[in-house]
Amino acid sequence: MSTTSISNIFIDEYLAEANDAEIKVYLYLLRMMCSGTATSVSDLADKFNYTEKDVQRALTYWENLGLIGLEFDTLGQLIGIHMQDIVPKKAAKVTNLHSVRISDSSNEHQSVPASQPRYSVVKNTSAKKKEHRDNPQMLFVAEQYFGRTLNPGEIKTIYYIQDELEFSEDLIDYLLQHCASMGKKDFDYVRKIAMNWHEKGITTISQATQENSANRAAYQIMKELGMQNAPTPAELQFFDRWQKDYGFSLTLITEACRRTVLQTQVKRLQYCDGILKSWYKEGVKTLSDVKKLDSAFGKETNAKESARKNDTVKVNNRFHQFQQNDYDLSSLEQQLLDN
Repeated sequence: MSTTSISNIFIDEYLAEANDAEIKVYLYLLRMMCSGTATSVSDLADKFNYTEKDVQRALTYWENLGLIGLEFDTLGQLIGIHMQDIVPKKAAKVTNLHSVRISDSSNEHQSVPASQPRYSVVKNTSAKKKEHRDNPQMLFVAEQYFGRTLNPGEIKTIYYIQDELEFSEDLIDYLLQHCASMGKKDFDYVRKIAMNWHEKGITTISQATQENSANRAAYQIMKELGMQNAPTPAELQFFDRWQKDYGFSLTLITEACRRTVLQTQVKRLQYCDGILKSWYKEGVKTLSDVKKLDSAFGKETNAKESARKNDTVKVNNRFHQFQQNDYDLSSLEQQLLDN
């Protein structure tokens, strides 16, 4: 098909509350369904330059809203995405489904024949349906942190975090306080942080505090290196190695960053890694250890310079001490005239 049809209900009732990733994933799934083309989570990630976790979060978001159904095999692997007919939020859901087939690595572009029967959504019947519990006190607290009355979508986000992600009231309170203190009063950001904590198994305020400390450290390191972008997974691997494997404090890492920016404008991350790796091999633990290394390096450099100067003096002395021949120039001139 040359066109993809989008329901007005989706535009009117679902578009405003979804973030960019969720909208892109949903529209692309519609495109795949209309063309009868197979796709996969990795394909979606590559298409929009997202991580696979970003795509999975978007799929989970639409499944929770009832716009799609996810089908899994016995091993928990995603094998099908079923596009649910969209109805107004207050109306009862229907069961008429269309399907987008998930491809495997051996057949990534397998198309769906026109005669293919429509799939039914496969639900995990063993999973217990989570009961919703109204929590007006939590909503009141959120309004105090964010300084405004919450809209229905924001209220739904808080209840999603409470009911689906199973956050305790204390953890939700800490989450809201953390986002508000950072000036992040967009509930799309709140939901992303909550889902990130959920994926990492964070269930207590103590764990969340450690996670926030790690994030703040990462951003500080990026700032010290003169890098303004959010840290990528590859960059975070460097930071984890410096802090966890090498056991360096943020103070030592900051010192290495300072030396890096004074020496190079390119490949600063790799240059800083080289400094910290050499300190790790030398057993550096504190700034005092760094000063001792600097002092030892300075003495070694001075010794080499002195040795080089001495070698130069010896060469010059050998030149000046060369035994000159003592010739009688007048006698030589007379001998030439006689000849």
